Amino acid sequence: MVGTVVQLGVVTLVAGIGMAMVRIVRGPEVADRVLAADVLSLEVVGLVILLAVDQQRSLSLDAALLVAIVGFASTLAFAQFIGVTRSGSEPPDDRTGS
Repeated sequence: MVGTVVQLGVVTLVAGIGMAMVRIVRGPEVADRVLAADVLSLEVVGLVILLAVDQQRSLSLDAALLVAIVGFASTLAFAQFIGVTRSGSEPPDDRTGS
């Protein structure tokens, strides 16, 4: 029973990964690509968790946590970049020493 649910989940997540990859490539806006990359990182986390359940390995959950943290941090960084770009102002220069 658990094996069937895991297999169905893996197939569903792989389909979602394919759709997210299409959105990353086609765009049309930078924000669409950033959201698709965030969804992609969450789907990879889900895939790693399902494979950890299937293989009964708790070590893989650490890898899933790491991917989730990196995905969240990159989404925040891109959101800040998009906000600065749309406001028309230059990002602050850290080399000024202020």
